[in-house]
Amino acid sequence: MSHSRPRPPAYLPRRLFLAAAGTTLLAACGSSLTPGAKSAASPSASGSAATAIPTDKKITLVVADADDTTMTPALLAAFHAKHPNITFKRQYTGWDDYLKSINTTMSADTAPDIAQFVSGMNNLVKGRLLLDVGAYSTAYGWPDRFPGLDQITFTADGRTTGTGALYGVPAGLSFEGVYYNKAKVKKLGITVPPASIAELEAMFAKAKAAGETALVAGNLDGGLNHPFNVLLSVYMKPADRQAWAFGHKGAKITGAEAVAAAATLKRWMDKGYVTPKVNGVSDNDATAAFATGTGVFRISGNWAAAAVAKGLGDNAGLFNAPPADKGGTLHTTGAGVYYCVSGNTKNAAAAAAFLEFCASAEAAPIIAKSGFMAPDATSMPQQSGLLGDVGSGWQAIAKDSGLEPFIQNASTPTMPDTLTTQLQLLAGGKVGVEKFLANLQSNFDQYHA
Repeated sequence: MSHSRPRPPAYLPRRLFLAAAGTTLLAACGSSLTPGAKSAASPSASGSAATAIPTDKKITLVVADADDTTMTPALLAAFHAKHPNITFKRQYTGWDDYLKSINTTMSADTAPDIAQFVSGMNNLVKGRLLLDVGAYSTAYGWPDRFPGLDQITFTADGRTTGTGALYGVPAGLSFEGVYYNKAKVKKLGITVPPASIAELEAMFAKAKAAGETALVAGNLDGGLNHPFNVLLSVYMKPADRQAWAFGHKGAKITGAEAVAAAATLKRWMDKGYVTPKVNGVSDNDATAAFATGTGVFRISGNWAAAAVAKGLGDNAGLFNAPPADKGGTLHTTGAGVYYCVSGNTKNAAAAAAFLEFCASAEAAPIIAKSGFMAPDATSMPQQSGLLGDVGSGWQAIAKDSGLEPFIQNASTPTMPDTLTTQLQLLAGGKVGVEKFLANLQSNFDQYHA
């Protein structure tokens, strides 16, 4: 979402802003993260569960989360309006404290019924402290309704993602693209979007030659993970990239394709395209600087759309990261806000019904308003301007089945910190490309030995 003290994982920013997708039905093709696509996961729970919710008694569900947008409270309110006998007691915790405490919280006898899932909670799988919701998935047909189920599917020991049992669903999804300042692009005589990474790099060169910061970034908290993850999505074969992000034994991030991705990022820094002294700038500050007119391009996610649109107004635009070679398919990085259920809940059917509600047409506008892409994209509102660009970008990525997981999402519990450290060393010239990748691989190998 990452150094001496816990910080929000670089792949899941602290605050997610308004964005929306169009209303065209998204293609259902192959990728585990493509809206409408069937998950490759095979939930261990056999058969389907009873989904009927008792209406003759009052039920209270305790929900733990760190979602500082309006999404979680609004979804809870909408579900309660539909099921008046079910009320919620929300336990909101700030992100840093949530990361520190959620495993302990879910291990207690008084564990909440529902919790926002974050990286590291897969450690709870082995002790059966998270509910295997495979039977509810079968009953509700979740593989056809939720994208990204592989990202919360784990083996029995919780160490490998993308295979095994299902432990939750994503309510809101995100993806990364290239923001640009329309006024500056026009002044520089640049035509967007680029058709290849080489064309994008040529745009960076033109911007720098004009005295501009070509690519605005902040790496104090590991924000360079955004262009790096996107470049990995562009260069690596999806199966290889997913295997590494999901922690599959034998997966490698040291091959020629990963080298090409890291070398591209390093070249951008060496040529002066990236924000000077990038290790001293936070990711949030980089977004704020771009939104107030600094630089020409910024690689970030849809969560930054409202801030960029507010700052740049009609001059704010976004396009998808181009393929490595002209004519190739589009690939980028994305994630989501997931909800899981306690293994000790006494109201599993009601909790599962809330998860099911997140894929409904009623939930879609709520999710869109709070800054995410909804599982039911057909029910999301149409937008214009930058938010229209975001919606078009989302549709194009979906068409190419091009959404890939963040590599720090599930590969190891310590990968967010390791990636941040190594990106800082790479940006500071303390390690080269091969050593940078080897150090990431070492962290992976130690955990998955």
